[in-house]
Amino acid sequence: MRANARFREAGFNPFDVELFDLSSTGFRMVTYARPQVGKHIWVSLPGLQPLEAIVRRVDGNAHGCEFVHPLHPSVAQHLQAKLRR
Repeated sequence: MRANARFREAGFNPFDVELFDLSSTGFRMVTYARPQVGKHIWVSLPGLQPLEAIVRRVDGNAHGCEFVHPLHPSVAQHLQAKLRR
């Protein structure tokens, strides 16, 4: 699964990102912005209010993020199906 999304850090403008591996607990994103491990970010996904996540891993431009409040599994499955198109 790959999708375009937007994220922002507090006090900064939003950045476009490519989102991968969405699950109920988190996602991976690729962006040229450089949020640091431990930073709280907000990601905008289709049909949802911005979701708060914490950057847990950084590998170059790839960032592994964990949702502060995990998605219900059915919501995650719906988004995976919707974003796959």
